[in-house]
Amino acid sequence: MRRIPYLTGLLQRIFVAAAALAVFLLPVFTSDARASEPRWYVGLSVPVMFLDDSESATSGTMVTQRGSVPYRADTVNEYKTGFKVSGILGREFGNGFRLQVEGFFGKADLSKLSYSKITAAGVPVPGINTPVSGPAEQLGAMVNVWYDFSEGSRWRPFIGGGIGFVQVDWDGVKYDDQALAQAASDTVRLATLPPGASCTPNICPQLPSNYVPEVSGIDTVFAYKVGGGLGYELTNHITLQVGYRFFKTNQLEFNGRNATGTVKVTTALQGHLFEVGVRYRF
Repeated sequence: MRRIPYLTGLLQRIFVAAAALAVFLLPVFTSDARASEPRWYVGLSVPVMFLDDSESATSGTMVTQRGSVPYRADTVNEYKTGFKVSGILGREFGNGFRLQVEGFFGKADLSKLSYSKITAAGVPVPGINTPVSGPAEQLGAMVNVWYDFSEGSRWRPFIGGGIGFVQVDWDGVKYDDQALAQAASDTVRLATLPPGASCTPNICPQLPSNYVPEVSGIDTVFAYKVGGGLGYELTNHITLQVGYRFFKTNQLEFNGRNATGTVKVTTALQGHLFEVGVRYRF
């Protein structure tokens, strides 16, 4: 993953999202011809979550007889279908706009972890796949702005978005965290031998347990989302809704260090939420 272009693209998306929210916020406190009394509401949403494959970068150093040897790889994480549960507290302003605070928990299991474009001390290393299991969990909060269109019926289409923070927890993910370092170590050892030599247990021994430092599994970053949906006013107090959200986080970074080396993983999450929810208006 190329760091600078990634950040540039992310900042552009953040700017677009912020500009869109600003457009929504300008008239929030104004009235229109169909203005009604402002009211508070609470709600619950349970989306199905589809996380896109995330392109990551893994880099590290390891202490060998040749000194400190750097290695790196492009990484792709693939996810199974996950879920999210969101609780909301909001305010209707009587002019179509709603401002709400949302707290949520999300979870999706990893299904595949692959390394490519691996180098060790500048020497190419064959790509590898390593078994992976366990969930990537999300815990966060966002401030959202929505606009409900009035269609002269109980149906209420809406659009909007939000910004906030999310804590991503990878502590439950299980995988061979030494597979990449082992491949790098084998390549470095083979580089000292005549061409055509191959790895044997004597030439390429297994790295000792816990050779690769444990990576911190939690990071908290900025996140944003945009989307829309359709609400139906079942009663004067209860609204049912379905909707779609696209969300993305800022770059996540997980680090580890011990006496034998360092490791750093950078990645990001983005995905799609298809939700069913309910709001109760007071």
